[in-house]
Amino acid sequence: MKKENPKRWYIVMVFAMALSFFVFMVAPRLGYPPETAHAIAIMIGLWAPTLGIMGLRAEAMQSKDKD
Repeated sequence: MKKENPKRWYIVMVFAMALSFFVFMVAPRLGYPPETAHAIAIMIGLWAPTLGIMGLRAEAMQSKDKD
């Protein structure tokens, strides 16, 4: 069974935060309603903690295998 790489989860977590910030700041300037853009940005931003937890889980699985 192939083990997960925690760094990948953390990279995707940072990407989700950056995408959330981008949507929050740029989407209203592109003509989208600010309320909709902000709601979508919040939804994307809420992915980050989940992805971080998945990274911690992958780290725990790696340390468990080393012991």
